[in-house]
Amino acid sequence: MAEYREIQGQAVQSLSSSTGTIEGQIWYDNANGLFKLIAATSAGSWATGGSLAAGRQSAAQAGTQTAAILAGGQPPSTYTTDTSYTYDGSSWTSTPSLGTARRTATMFGTQTAAVLAASTASSPPQTAITGTEEWGGSSWTAGGAMNTARYGSYAGGTLTQGVVAGGSGPPGYKNNTEEYNGTSWTSVTNMPQNYGTGTSGSDSQLSMNCVAGGPGNQTTNLVYDGTNWTTGNALSGSGRRGTGGAMPSSSSPGFVTGGETATANPITTTEEYDGTSFSSSTAIPSAHRDFANADGGTGAAGLVSGGHSSTAISNTVFEWTGSGIAVTKTITTS
Repeated sequence: MAEYREIQGQAVQSLSSSTGTIEGQIWYDNANGLFKLIAATSAGSWATGGSLAAGRQSAAQAGTQTAAILAGGQPPSTYTTDTSYTYDGSSWTSTPSLGTARRTATMFGTQTAAVLAASTASSPPQTAITGTEEWGGSSWTAGGAMNTARYGSYAGGTLTQGVVAGGSGPPGYKNNTEEYNGTSWTSVTNMPQNYGTGTSGSDSQLSMNCVAGGPGNQTTNLVYDGTNWTTGNALSGSGRRGTGGAMPSSSSPGFVTGGETATANPITTTEEYDGTSFSSSTAIPSAHRDFANADGGTGAAGLVSGGHSSTAISNTVFEWTGSGIAVTKTITTS
């Protein structure tokens, strides 16, 4: 029988970690005395993350799966909250409160430098507000006021180069798009249709996908390049709104999960984006809608937080690992 050295042209390496290994490589974990394999995931998968301290739907979120900031939302007992938390990949830590309690906001940026915008601070009948807040890693301060009041918008970019598009009124859905420079907002090219309450979360002002949402239940994917809007490939399944997920750019992996369709509320459906098109993937473990809005990480490592299950406002957090992602597996022998 041929040995590993003969097949691969080199012996199994003895290493203290997987740093520098590549897909298909077998290595010996000398810290734990185990043989391990670097393999690509065959399908997307879900794991349960650390629960939020309290249930909420329609919060705002920015950052990554291991370094996120979440603020505002609707808890079970009232329509808005000013509380905020950071996530380290396993647990949430309370941080200073927002200046204004609000819900249905969107957020863009990182765990240490983010902007919360496009929200409502009132109970039904809701009224949209133009006020925004900036997170500097230790406190919230007032940001520049938006030109158009709305909530439930799409968003992407950084604290000094952000973009917010679409959203709801009243009196209805909007197509307004605005860019933020760290101080003030500028109105730019409108979306080609009135649109909101779907998934975006772009890492760049220059490449943002706005997927799913209303009015009704859309499969649409509208793409902003920093100047113009074009139409990307739509979701492969039913139209939906109130979704969660991550669309880091128009050409990198992403995912869209949960929400509600015209016939089911909420749903477990998940679709993966490969940088070009969407396809059906592993269902989220529990049907939810109205997760924390905006940045849910990446298509390789995503985070969806809170939302509303079929019975109640939730504190559940789900972590996503996309397909084709390199992971370390232990080789067992009998």
